[in-house]
Amino acid sequence: MTKTLVINYSPRKGSYTKILFNEFVKLSKNKTTLSFLDLSKTPPDLLLEENLNLIMEWNMGKTNFSESELLVLANHNKLIDQVIEADNIVLAFPIYNFSMPATIKAWIDAIVVSNKTFSFNPDTGFSGLCKSKRALSIIVAGFNYQPSNEVKEYASKTIQQNFDFIGIASSLVLAYGVDQNRDQIDNILTNAKSEIKGVVNSWFPS
Repeated sequence: MTKTLVINYSPRKGSYTKILFNEFVKLSKNKTTLSFLDLSKTPPDLLLEENLNLIMEWNMGKTNFSESELLVLANHNKLIDQVIEADNIVLAFPIYNFSMPATIKAWIDAIVVSNKTFSFNPDTGFSGLCKSKRALSIIVAGFNYQPSNEVKEYASKTIQQNFDFIGIASSLVLAYGVDQNRDQIDNILTNAKSEIKGVVNSWFPS
């Protein structure tokens, strides 16, 4: 049976993100082995001075870290291992101020690491090391971001770019306008659930 890492950041009470995340969990239950990561309860370490410099050294090829340095990197290593061990990744989060919450960006910064999820060759450039995996991002926004609108969101392109960089083919389920169009909330959620069902059926055919 495949392994699916399901990640969510939905701390808000009555979260529509959590509703859609739970829909994936419900539909995929017993079709794949689920591993859960709630980033609102166990957030990634931010890239601060100590761990950032260690990661930069890691990306430059350092491997002989001391025990104290490995302790600093423990959170990052755990998150990377979860990605490496998974066949599929589902990431659910809301849009804050046109982009992803800082916690989601911190998760990305933790798992995009040289010689773990991507490699670099001077002759051929960058290459993703996770090419056998698939990902789904479930993204919810209060504002109705549409191609015709002047106001844009940058979360969906950012997450797709990072998955693509490490070799993961990804798709999106976008639930826009849950606050702006409250009179349409049932339709918005129904359409998103239908898209999630389509992904589940594609990933785990009977």
